[in-house]
Order: sequence, then C-alpha cells, then structure tokens
Amino acid sequence: MDRLFNPENPFWSFMNKVMDVFMISILWFIFSIPIITIGASTTALFQFTLKQTADEEGYVCRSFIRAFFKNFVQATAVWAAVLVCGAFLAFDLYLSRRLPLMPVMQNGLFFAIISIMIVFLLTVLYVFPLLSFFHVKLKQLIVHAFIMAVGNLHVSIIIIAIYAAAGAAVLYMPMAFPVLFGIACFLSSYFYRMVFRKYAEDLNDREE
Repeated sequence: MDRLFNPENPFWSFMNKVMDVFMISILWFIFSIPIITIGASTTALFQFTLKQTADEEGYVCRSFIRAFFKNFVQATAVWAAVLVCGAFLAFDLYLSRRLPLMPVMQNGLFFAIISIMIVFLLTVLYVFPLLSFFHVKLKQLIVHAFIMAVGNLHVSIIIIAIYAAAGAAVLYMPMAFPVLFGIACFLSSYFYRMVFRKYAEDLNDREE
C-alpha cells in the first residue's frame, strides 16, 4: 500500500507528467493568442517537453514564462520568417496553376514548388525544437534544421505521424486542440532528443 502511494511510483510519475503537459499546453495556447507570439510560445513549450523526456523539467509556469521571454526576440523573428516564406510558396503554388503555360511546363512548375514546400515544412518541423535546445544563430538554425530533417527522414516521418494523429483527433475533439498539440509535442520530443544527441558536438547545448 505504501508503495502504491509513493510519489516515486512510476504510475504517479507518469500522471505528474500528464498534468504538466496539460498545464503547459494551456499556457502555450494563451500565449499564442496574439498569433505573432506563436514562435516564442512554441519554443517555450518545446524547451519544457524536451526537459521532460530527461526528467529535468522544473515548475511549469515559471519554466514556460522564463523560456518565453528569453527566446521572444529570436523565436518571433523566426516565426515571422516562416510565415513570409510559407505565404510566398503558397502564392507561387497558386500562380503555377494560373500562368498561361503549356500543360507540361505548368505541371513541372507545380510539382517543383510542391517539392520545395515539402522540404520547407520538414525544415520547419525542427526549427522551434532546435531553437529551444541549442544556442544557434538564424543561419545555423535553418541549416541544421534542414540537415536534421532530411538526414533523419525516418524519424521525421514518425514525428509527422504523431502530429497527424493529433490533428485527426482534433477533428473529433476540437476543444481539446491545445492539449492534443501539447501531447504531440511531448511525444515527439523523445524523437527530437534522439536526433539532437547526434549533433550535440557540433552545436552549443542550450539546456539549463
């Protein structure tokens, strides 16, 4: 009986992580409401979940708010760049179907842009977790995010599957979106950490 109620019991340790994910997800959602702050809040979220995977997490609110403001400038700049590039590629994709070109050229242009968009999305997949884990400048961040995403494509596919499963669940439980996103980030953090360990010698570790 004493073992059952021992806070070090694996069950209670797991439940504690679940509650932390729930709380950090709500904080992420609240701090993301202005839209432009999504980059900083997502970076803060990953900084916490990546530490969770190594049992190094601290107090939820304190850790999140500190990481949010510490990463605010760089993460917001990265998020703005992601939005601009994403919008540019989406507009190019739209134009590729509207330009008066021969069908072969039009289809070639369309699939070329699709290919670029896939590479872009794979890179973005690693940007904010990488930013939360290492001290990196913008150029270094983009280069390593691309290298990690493409060089570990099997892991990237697993991470995409985790987010896709969360997205599918949102269709049935839309009000649970923040928590489902938080759970997806927590689960994917195990795979991100696995990839990051391979590049730790090339980058300055940012964990605190």
